[in-house]
Amino acid sequence: MKWFISTLLACLAGSVSAQANLQVDFRWLMSNHCNNTSPALKLKNIPPGTTSLHILMIDLDDNKHDHGGGELVKPEGFPTEFLVIAGSLDKYKGPCPENFTTLGHEYQFNVSALNSDNKTLASGSAKAPFSAKFVILQGVIGNQ
Repeated sequence: MKWFISTLLACLAGSVSAQANLQVDFRWLMSNHCNNTSPALKLKNIPPGTTSLHILMIDLDDNKHDHGGGELVKPEGFPTEFLVIAGSLDKYKGPCPENFTTLGHEYQFNVSALNSDNKTLASGSAKAPFSAKFVILQGVIGNQ
């Protein structure tokens, strides 16, 4: 019985430490429309040993359009929580959906935290629609 419990605990410990979930949060602003200045991204749960962050934005409604992203490198390592300042992504192409005034498109930021050997330590994503109506509604709800 002791062997079974210790084996079970070892398996559980192994699965928990496999790969952490990175929390990603962002807000669209009206100024992001057809603008190549990336929005600010709030990251949480960055694991120790992370020396680079790979960030990519994709259009979930039009996979033919490349929105790019960027890579942030800190050889000394990133803190557990980190704010990617607006405009920090050098290969980013902003959202410019043809139907911005109606439904717009849904976009997703994918973030990977890598160590100095380029091994992925954690990953996470956040998505949100981008349309004039959504941005206005987001501002109204956020200001209450």
